[in-house]
Amino acid sequence: MEKISKIPAGTKAILLDAGGTLFRPFPSVGHYYSQVAAKHGCKVGVKEVEAAFRRVWSEHDGIGDLRGQSNEKVEKEFWRKIVMAVFKDFKGLKAFDPFFDELHTLFAEPGVWKLYPEVEEVLRALKEKKFIIGMVSNWDSRLLKLCKGLGIDRYFDFKVISAVFGVAKPDPKIFREALTQANVHADDAVHIGDSLEDDVRGAHLAGIKALWLDRSNRHGTLTQDHQDFVTVIRDLRELI
Repeated sequence: MEKISKIPAGTKAILLDAGGTLFRPFPSVGHYYSQVAAKHGCKVGVKEVEAAFRRVWSEHDGIGDLRGQSNEKVEKEFWRKIVMAVFKDFKGLKAFDPFFDELHTLFAEPGVWKLYPEVEEVLRALKEKKFIIGMVSNWDSRLLKLCKGLGIDRYFDFKVISAVFGVAKPDPKIFREALTQANVHADDAVHIGDSLEDDVRGAHLAGIKALWLDRSNRHGTLTQDHQDFVTVIRDLRELI
């Protein structure tokens, strides 16, 4: 039996989240933090620093804290505060600034990131079907370089990046900006992302249909009411 696409009938524009949806740090954020820290005198385990990063990231509402329209200097200072908070309880760094500069430069490189296996196949198929394809991401301006380096830039008609636009998901304003750039109504678009709060709730607040990309089977942990509310896909291939 032929599988049916999860894209709602009548859809003209596909909006996609970036991190956790199209690509991820590989093997992990903690791997690179630990590796670079060791070069600068601080021996800390991968899992230990990964846990510290996730705690700090949550406390700062992720990159949502970078809400005002920014520039490279503002973005770098934001990340400096994040990394400083992550390492405040770890000892041994010879000097923080050289360590941070190396880490900040590293995470702008595509080699640190890895596309999920199906991403290029799906983006190519969506492009061939003449959908308008947009990216809506809570990220800083380095995402533009990253998309080029990962070879996916050519598939997107536009990108709305929170630190550039000045508003972060789940604020509906960032989704409305995407609708403006796509030149479609909310009913003509669908948004796909891996965050229930930022992607599913944010799109819903803007009147846009949403698909929750649940790669790790979190759907089963939700209450029945939430399970009924959310349309789930396990893999982006379900879009085609």
